[in-house]
Amino acid sequence: MSRFERRFQAPSARISPSCRLPLPRALHRPIGALPALLLALLVGIPCAVLARSASAGTVQEFVRVRGLEGDVLVGMGLVVGLENTGDSMKDSTIAGQPYAQLLKTLGNIDATSRDFLKNKSVAIVMVTLEVPYGGSRIGDRMDVRVSTLGNAKSLKGGRLVSTYMLPDVVPADRSMWIPYAIAEGGPVDIGADSQTNGTIRRGGRVVRDIIKNPYDGDTVTLVLEPRYQSFTAAAAIAAAINDEESIGQEAATGVASVIDHQSIQIRIPQSALATRTAYLAQILSYPMSADALRLRGKVIIDRRRKVITADESVQIRPSAVSADGLRIVSITPAPEPTPENPLASTSAWTGVATDARDRASTKLKDLVETFRQLDVPFDTQVAIIESLEKQGALTGEVVPQ
Repeated sequence: MSRFERRFQAPSARISPSCRLPLPRALHRPIGALPALLLALLVGIPCAVLARSASAGTVQEFVRVRGLEGDVLVGMGLVVGLENTGDSMKDSTIAGQPYAQLLKTLGNIDATSRDFLKNKSVAIVMVTLEVPYGGSRIGDRMDVRVSTLGNAKSLKGGRLVSTYMLPDVVPADRSMWIPYAIAEGGPVDIGADSQTNGTIRRGGRVVRDIIKNPYDGDTVTLVLEPRYQSFTAAAAIAAAINDEESIGQEAATGVASVIDHQSIQIRIPQSALATRTAYLAQILSYPMSADALRLRGKVIIDRRRKVITADESVQIRPSAVSADGLRIVSITPAPEPTPENPLASTSAWTGVATDARDRASTKLKDLVETFRQLDVPFDTQVAIIESLEKQGALTGEVVPQ
């Protein structure tokens, strides 16, 4: 089978026997071919999806293409229509200058900032627009953020006057510093945390194509997402790409090579240069499993929300920790209960045992489950996990947030 045939062959889904659903007796009567097909799809597809989802994955889930990163456009504008919560021209005459310029430009009104000393319906703002990954095209709409630059108290209910959006890096030739989008509209959507920062939904409109070019001659670089960055993960992804490229050939082409722990360089073959975008899409669609990356397990501690999440692979080596009268013991292997020596679980003592397949350590999830059963305070849970990491008893990395 050629590589092309293998790539576009419809994947087969093996339906587990446990997915077989008993049919009501009424459905055992003969039915038409079309209803029977629909019934087979309704029953079979969910089971097939469940059977394949555990191992599904592609290269693009673990990397991004360097050169397609998003950009930020910036501008300075005016929010008008405020209910006496705008800039005080009396305290900051600078805020009145752009307002006076606006009136002169639009209405040919000869005014100065001194003419608006009592006006508090206008606020001068910094406007930012984030260009998405891959760039944008003329006509694309996106949200913009506005933040006060003066002494305005609130932007609630205001509307942004049309503002040119420029790249955040000023080029050496300022004649090339041209707008790529226009921001305008309202009302400003104020968040709960601040009255002087807000969002204008779909207030940005792209007026010039923002085109990204990820290619450097015949090469393109893949950058691992931060949570996957390691030499082992980079080597595993590069090996998977080379294995896929070697299908139907005598030897691996070696199109993928590891640059460092977060970068993989792809060399585009001469035969694919004319269709390099399609070739890159094919590379990103190659199958890849997270298990093959051999990543170190992580324990993420979110102190603000009081949430602890841990990878299934994180384990605790034989150890014991005592805190505030609570003693956590890791028993390996689990003792066999007898009438004379039964297993007990109380607030003073609890056993955390490994399963039969791994007698060297205990999974952290078992310890967390013990915390839940004993109603251990969150701060105590964090202190125990951090203590286990410090003494080298934890096989994962603790990541505080």
